[in-house]
Amino acid sequence: MIKLEVPIWSSHHNMIIYSLLYYSHENQVSFKIFLNRNISQSGAILYREDKTIFFDFSDGTDFIDNPNYYDYYFKRSYLPSIDTFLNVFPLNFQVNYSYKSLKVLSKFNFKELIGKENRVEIFRALDFFNLFTNLSHNAMDIRFFPKEVNDNKGKIIFQTRLWNPDNNADLEEKKRRELQNEFRIEACRIIKKNFKNIVVGVFPDTLSCKAAPDVLLDIKKISKKEYFNELKNSDITIADDGLKDTPGWKIGEYLLFGKAVITTPIGVKIENFKEGINYEKLTSRISYSELPEKIEFLLSKNRYLEMAQNNLIWSENYLHPKNYIKRIFLSIEK
Repeated sequence: MIKLEVPIWSSHHNMIIYSLLYYSHENQVSFKIFLNRNISQSGAILYREDKTIFFDFSDGTDFIDNPNYYDYYFKRSYLPSIDTFLNVFPLNFQVNYSYKSLKVLSKFNFKELIGKENRVEIFRALDFFNLFTNLSHNAMDIRFFPKEVNDNKGKIIFQTRLWNPDNNADLEEKKRRELQNEFRIEACRIIKKNFKNIVVGVFPDTLSCKAAPDVLLDIKKISKKEYFNELKNSDITIADDGLKDTPGWKIGEYLLFGKAVITTPIGVKIENFKEGINYEKLTSRISYSELPEKIEFLLSKNRYLEMAQNNLIWSENYLHPKNYIKRIFLSIEK
């Protein structure tokens, strides 16, 4: 039996939890999930045979635990300098998805699960028909993601949000948020100005209503289910770094949906993810002025379709639950 320990059940853990459920069904292996509140909030520990495997899902590039405490340490936001640790491996992109969400409830100890800190994900798992939550696990069910690339005539999508610099006391983080907000607002504006086949905009909160009233999304059409429908019917996607200067979760969704990607520089290690094949790169995290040229390049000769196919294949190998756990175990065996 495989044993997984998590501090709480949060969206950080859905990828590993549902991948294990998929793996257990495919390989007829049993597994159970236990709560261990001594684990860091963005961490998890997997026990397989006599080996311990730590998962670091944090946005930041620092370790949230000591790799020497475990046989293997898999880290998101993996810097090239980490290569000095022989037992540390990259986790690539983080994605929030589900698979047969009602069945995963049986993998928990019910008495542990009913704590209020787990309530959000339980509610989402139970909301099978997407009646009450914008982010229900059924809306994210991997079985409903596209299995082939479709052509939407080069449609461009960039739906994003702003982060208020005043909500963080750290001066470096304030500056990061200012740059991030500038890119996101101006990217929407420049795409809107230069292209017609688009769906772009920022989430309409108090900050964005003041800073970018000209590029607000419709508040009635921003559920996860509606966003996925828009993404499915688009071709070219825009990504930028998240709060810790590392890739956010959105880019993983782009790849699983088989879309071409234009992104700000990726400073962390992603396995076999290559510029010109899987993505087009902007010069810096505020190089929104380069977007029209990058988009035109992908539109020319329908290059976006070739990149989309590359990304669908890549995501199946590195993000999809049918290979996510297999790849981790293969890395250990090697």
